[in-house]
Parts: sequence; C-alpha cells; structure tokens
Amino acid sequence: MGLINLNVHPRSTTGKNANRRTRAAGKVPAILYGRDRTTENMELDAHEFNVILSHLAGSSAIFRLNQEGVTEESIALLREIQKNPVTDQILHVDLMEIPRGVPVTVAVVVQVVGTNATIKNGEGSVAMALNSIDVSCRPSELPDFLEVDVSEMELNDKIFVKDVKTPVGEIVTDPESLVLNIKAAAVFVEEEEELEEGEEGAEGEEGAEGEDKDEDKGEDKKDKKDKKDKKDKKDD
Repeated sequence: MGLINLNVHPRSTTGKNANRRTRAAGKVPAILYGRDRTTENMELDAHEFNVILSHLAGSSAIFRLNQEGVTEESIALLREIQKNPVTDQILHVDLMEIPRGVPVTVAVVVQVVGTNATIKNGEGSVAMALNSIDVSCRPSELPDFLEVDVSEMELNDKIFVKDVKTPVGEIVTDPESLVLNIKAAAVFVEEEEELEEGEEGAEGEEGAEGEDKDEDKGEDKKDKKDKKDKKDKKDD
C-alpha cells in the first residue's frame, strides 16, 4: 500500500447546504486535523477518491497530501468515511495528520502466496480468519501487504499472527489470533452421499417389507382355498 498521493483543496464554506453544493459539484467535503495544528476544511475530487478506495481492499490508508501552493509535505491517516446508507455516496471524510517520524498503527492486508499440493488436488482450501494484521511503523515504511506462504501446509494446518513476519515495524495484533487454516474440501458432499445411501437402504427395507406383505397375502389366500376344498369334499 505505502503512501498514496491525494490531491486536496481548501474549502471556505461549511454547513449542510454548502456541503450539498460541494457534493453536487463532484467533490467530497473533508477535514484535516491533528496534534498541534488548526483543523482545516478541505475538499477532495469524488471520482479520484472513489478510485483510491476501490484499491484499498479493506485496509487503512495513509496519504501524502498534495495541495496547490503548499511545498511542505503533509502525511495524513484516513480516520473516517461517512456514507449515505441508501445510495452509498461518500458524504464526508476525516483525515488526521501524522507528525513526521511518529509511528502509526495501520491494518495491512494479508496476501496468500505459494502453490499448495492439497489445494491443487482439490482436497482442501484456504479458510481466512483474518484479512489484515495491524502493523506499527513509520508512514513512509508501511508495507503494501504481509505475505503468508501456504506451499508447505497440510490439511488442518494453521497459521497464527505469531507465525507472520513483517519486513518493517512491529506487528501489534494478538499473536495468538488465527490468520488462516487449510480445511478439508467437499465435506458436505460426503455427507450428502451418506444420506443418499441411507435413503436407498430405507427404500430397500420398505420394498422388502412390501414383498413380505405380498407373500403373506398370497399364503392367506392359499390357506383359505385349501380349507374351502376340504369342506367341499366333506359335503360330497
């Protein structure tokens, strides 16, 4: 992920009506705040910001803010996004400036790598428990992702946070948290097959019971016929 360039523009108007006009013009109202600085009203290009969000994959983002006429570098963490619950339109964005040299804690995406024989043969699949892990480091050193190699894993093997390495900084997520495991595939299919076999057995038993009943009926008829023949002979 690293630092993402984001163009920001100063905003002089505030309030609900002003924010509506800002959004109607294709912009997103925003604020920039931080320690030992005055809160500033900003606006972002809505299309540019939506494109950036589409590439974040659920991770936190750290921006290098580019503002016309400002030469001093400013780095900010994306703290909050307010959206319309119906249309999903972005209504407002909060950015928090990060002082230079100060570590930040950011969620970094977990990326699964490696070819696994169990998965390749269709005997298992990767079950993700965590999609990201919190890493504390300087903003300029933030890794794009954390790799988890599954090539040597076998069925039911697990990887915990303590097994994951970060190239920079420090992982602050609970080391005992499960990241992923290799689970058996087609478990439900096997259960369905067993169920079908059970149904077939039940049908076979019902068929056998039906045959027994038919045989009993046939024997009853034969007994009645024999009794009738004996009676007729006595009458004669």
